[in-house]
Order: sequence, then structure tokens, then C-alpha cells
Amino acid sequence: MINEDEPSHRRLRNLVHQAFTRHSLAKMETWIEELTHELLEGAQKQGTVDLKQVYALPIPVTVIKEMVGVADEDMPRFYNGIKALSDGFSGWSLFRTLFWDMPRLSKFVRELIHKKHSNPQNDILTGLIQAEEQGEKLSEDELVAMVYLLIIAGYETTVYLILNGVLTLLQHPEQLVLLRSEPALIDSAVEEILRYRGPVQGTKPAYAMEDVVLHGVTIPKGAAVIPLLGAANHDGAVFENPEVFDIKRFPNKHLGFGSGIHTCLGAPLARMETKIAITNLLTRNPNLRLAIAPSELELINAPLWHRYKSLPVVLG
Repeated sequence: MINEDEPSHRRLRNLVHQAFTRHSLAKMETWIEELTHELLEGAQKQGTVDLKQVYALPIPVTVIKEMVGVADEDMPRFYNGIKALSDGFSGWSLFRTLFWDMPRLSKFVRELIHKKHSNPQNDILTGLIQAEEQGEKLSEDELVAMVYLLIIAGYETTVYLILNGVLTLLQHPEQLVLLRSEPALIDSAVEEILRYRGPVQGTKPAYAMEDVVLHGVTIPKGAAVIPLLGAANHDGAVFENPEVFDIKRFPNKHLGFGSGIHTCLGAPLARMETKIAITNLLTRNPNLRLAIAPSELELINAPLWHRYKSLPVVLG
């Protein structure tokens, strides 16, 4: 869907949108609340933890599992596919991903689709199978592509949106105090996290169909153009004091989820997961702090992403 222009894009988006109804999201909200408390209950017994492994990562992985409707016994196969898509598009691992991991994941997803056809369940994959727009349904190849999109867009981005949000608040204690004193600011805080330190810093390349002059610069026909969302979100012509992290910032017309017809379809779900995850983490851990110096944190070397290898914290 993200590689299609109109009218193919609109057809696919309309079909997928039917599975992301308010009713579906409302049911997930209650379930995510319970999941975060369950994860925190286990993590708090350890005291010092890597927040990525014990909290930020399990939330979207489990949410995607529920959305796609993967049985517990099939979760190891599914998770291996998720991890391959997340880790495997760089270096020598690219070959393993393309010629081993992705074919195995595709086989698993096709098996799952066939099961849902004969035994529909109350999950989003079943909704995608049953969705219809002007007599048209998603083909099996399109369904497989949609599951891949759910994994890549719904897993990676949410893990690091939660992590980046927690880290940014810990590094701006006055804003953390403000959020603790006014919990209703969580919606605005998530928007500012998306602007200030969003996990996605740029989008896929586009190619000029003809010579284009933009701000006095000629982009020649055929040239690749990569929109840098991170740069746009720190543009002083748009945002007052763009390098200041301000959870009360308004207006905040950031590009954390893109813009236009390709605005992220899963944005409401990602916002909800992040809001719940940060709220419950802070509520249950009034003395939350980093377990290492900020200078010791390591970024993952991945173009157009802002992702940390780990986030060691002390709970309490």
C-alpha cells in the first residue's frame, strides 16, 4: 500500500481501514491496559531492567499477535519472522532475510490466511479477509503484504516511540515533573515526543517524474528525493524554539506520521499504545531513573531511524 499511488492506494486503504474501526481500537485499549500492568508487575520484581526487552518490545509484539490472530503455539514462528524483518535488512544478514527468513514467514502467513478463511476469528486479519470495497476484496498476495506492513510499521515504530519517549522525559526532568502533576498532558506529550525525537527520521525515496524547481533548487527528472521528517520537525520556520522539548507545545503540526494520502493508518493505535505504556510506567514508578549515564546509551546504526540498542532503567 505504501508504494502505490491513486487509485490503487485508495482501494487498498479503504479496505484496510475497515479493520481499524473505533470499536476494534476500543477493545484493544482495555487489553493493552491489562498487558502493561502485567509486564510492569514482572519487571518491578527485578528492579533494574532493560526497558526495551521487558516492556517496550513485548507491547507491540503482543498487540500484533492479537491483531493477526496468531495462536500461542505458533508464536515462536511468527516472532522469528518479526525479528528477521526488524534486524535483517543490513549487512550480510540481508541475504539470509531475503532467501530464508522472508519465504518462511510468507509461508506461515499464507497458512494463517487459509485457516482464517475456513475458521474466521475476531481479529483484524479476519477483518481484512472479509473486507469488501465496491465488490472487491484483498487478494492473498495483498493480504500477505498487509501483514508485513503491520509488522514493519506497527512493531518497530511503537517500540522505539515508547523508548524515546521515556528517555526524553528522563532527560528533561522539569517536563517529567509537569507531566506527573498534570497527567492529562500525556496526549500533548506524545505529540511532542513524536516531533522532538520520533523513531522515524525519514521516509522511503520518491523519484522526480520531471524537472522540479523547489526553493530555487532544481531537482532533475529521475532523481531520488528522501523527505527527512526529523529535519522538518525541527524547522525553526514552523516551530518556535524547535530544540526545546515542551509537552505543552501548541500548535504542534509535526510530521511524525507523515502527511497526505500516505499518513500512517496505524497512527491512532501507536498513539494509544505509547500513551498507555508511558502513563502506567510513570504512575507505578515514581522514582524511575536511568541506570547508566546518558553518554553510555548506544544508537542502532540504521539510516533514517532513531533507535537505541537498550534502555537500562531503575524501577521504583
